[in-house]
Amino acid sequence: MRFDPRTKLALLFVWALAVFFSPGLPFEAGMMALAVVFGALCGKARLSVAMFAVYCVTMGIAIALAHVNLGIFSTLFNSFFLLVRRVFPCGLLAAIIVSTTQLNEFMSAFSKMRCPREVTIPLAVMMRYVPAIREDWGYIKDAMRMRGVSPTLGGFLRRPGLTVECLYVPLMMSALNVADELSCASVARGIENPAPRTCYLHIEFGAADAAAVTVAVAVLASAIVLRIVA
Repeated sequence: MRFDPRTKLALLFVWALAVFFSPGLPFEAGMMALAVVFGALCGKARLSVAMFAVYCVTMGIAIALAHVNLGIFSTLFNSFFLLVRRVFPCGLLAAIIVSTTQLNEFMSAFSKMRCPREVTIPLAVMMRYVPAIREDWGYIKDAMRMRGVSPTLGGFLRRPGLTVECLYVPLMMSALNVADELSCASVARGIENPAPRTCYLHIEFGAADAAAVTVAVAVLASAIVLRIVA
């Protein structure tokens, strides 16, 4: 199913609010399950199930450690697992949205929402920036292996100076070059054109979008009510 990009952004916003008002772990687990269903509808069932499995294992470890007194480490672990609890539901939804929505769809959606260009242009550059850096990161690791340098923590501990020289310096130079190239490419493609933006993909708020937003709002309302009652 194809959902409107505006629907996906609304879902992410409502999901963040629902996590904020969440009354506890069972409610957040239910939100994760709903996010898995949404991912399956968007064609990302494998990603959704994998992240849900990681979430379940992490929460299982958290519950097990809650009954063990580790002193100051108990506070440290509890803080970490609480952060994971809060981040995972929104993280799964964000991963589904980013992986199923093209940049031109986001740009067209922001254009229809009358968002200022001061917001849309940096967002477009940022979304193109991360994949470009990821690609260069793979090339740098391959080059390091050809020179016999391991791009791992163990390799850094064994040969810190050479690892920094072969890894961080090329990565910083690559980041600067990618930023310049993306800026030039965006200007060349008319990102500053004041005319209304068009998109070859049809963007429309349909029945599936209304159902998804209704479910998300119901989840948020339930979180607020349960929080008040509790």
